[in-house]
Amino acid sequence: MSLSAAGAALQGHDYQHLFAWYHALRALSPTGDVTGIEIEAKNAGNVDDVVVRRRGAADEHYQVKYSVDGRRPIDNAWWVTPATAGGKSPLQRFWQSWQTLSRGGQRPWMGLYTNRPLDVSDKVLALQDGRTGTLGPRLRLATPGSKAGRGRKRWASHLGVAEADLIEMLDHLVLLTGQSGWAGLVTSVADRMAAVGLRSDELAVEQGVQAIRAWVTGARCEVDRQALLAEIARRGLRGEARQATVVVQALARDPWAAGATECLDWVDLFEGDHPRTRRQLRDPRHWNGRLLPELEAAEQRIRALGFDRVLVRGDMRLPAWFATGVAFGDTRNVRVARVQGGQRWASDVAPGDFPIHVAAPVDLGDGDELAVALCATGDITKDVLAYLRGSVPAVGRFVAIAAAPAPSPTSIPDAARAMGWALATRQAVREQVGETGARKVHLFLSCPAGAALFLGHVWNRIPSTQLYEDLSPGYTPAFLIPG
Repeated sequence: MSLSAAGAALQGHDYQHLFAWYHALRALSPTGDVTGIEIEAKNAGNVDDVVVRRRGAADEHYQVKYSVDGRRPIDNAWWVTPATAGGKSPLQRFWQSWQTLSRGGQRPWMGLYTNRPLDVSDKVLALQDGRTGTLGPRLRLATPGSKAGRGRKRWASHLGVAEADLIEMLDHLVLLTGQSGWAGLVTSVADRMAAVGLRSDELAVEQGVQAIRAWVTGARCEVDRQALLAEIARRGLRGEARQATVVVQALARDPWAAGATECLDWVDLFEGDHPRTRRQLRDPRHWNGRLLPELEAAEQRIRALGFDRVLVRGDMRLPAWFATGVAFGDTRNVRVARVQGGQRWASDVAPGDFPIHVAAPVDLGDGDELAVALCATGDITKDVLAYLRGSVPAVGRFVAIAAAPAPSPTSIPDAARAMGWALATRQAVREQVGETGARKVHLFLSCPAGAALFLGHVWNRIPSTQLYEDLSPGYTPAFLIPG
């Protein structure tokens, strides 16, 4: 059933108000430069939906375009076609906004924010810069006879301006396309609320949306930090403890990573052009030469800001979850959390009993190192043994530690049992190290991401630990955790 025009409009307004609340919260950051926001701003042309006022930097002017069906792309026709008869096209409206906001030699920062993707089959739109989100830098280099060059000329003709003037405007128009829908934006808003010490449940997020809605309907378009604090107090949004958010982007980028306290971007360091194929680094030296130091530096910055609770988000594989837990370790008086299957798993939960089965050790030779396969969600024993026999001659003993009575995708259903599993597993590995005197542990994981995070969080009094990425088939070394 298709949504009515009125229903679609309501969803669009709610999305815009949620977006405005997200940016209003920036004014509460102790390290930020945001002084407030303006909603449906006057004299801002077409980029008036949300204006973020900044101290010592250009204000950010956003146009927010929400689509009930976010699959339809923003294509060339969208840019040059008026929405109504006799109206202006989006490209003309952005040009008009550019002229309106360019005062006294100052160039505005404009952004198009939408959940609709960009049509990258179009030769002009395909030139969006991956880092800045703008079209200008790469479109400027297109030769006149190329398809992109001819498209550039058509856009300039559509505006009735020189191509150089078009390019200058496009240098300052950031295309934030393909952004998350309502649920993804709620997650990011909740992260930001937690980071500034507010309640971050769904009801609290809705209270933020209602605050923006009340300001708009009450004709109060400008909101500064003091007004925001007063509204937070009136609505009872203060929480019990501040919580930082760390986003680690390994397999894919998070469209709302900018809302996190710390954000690490490793996507381009991995081989492969799809999250499913990103399993090993282009340069293996980066595991410990770059990625692990970046995690440790993020932990130091977060502690310097006074946080002792950290929510971890991101699209990454198990070794990265484990290494993140190590960086934000229990011995550093930090508590970690992750949303696992819709539940919030936090490391300060009371551990539940978790039975494990330690299989009979397998003798692999005279090596003085220990290999351990953790089989919580699946039995990886055969695959790990095949890899060890062919690739790791230094391992003398192999042992599999499984969830009892048997590995299963549902063997670790909640945070309490995840912490119980982590503590029981750590103890079993310590005992194996004690029996063998191993100077190094080779660790292979099959468990939920939250359990890997918890295990890394409590991993101490164990020799240096080599983690492995599952290549399916085979393995490759990943992080080497110092002992």
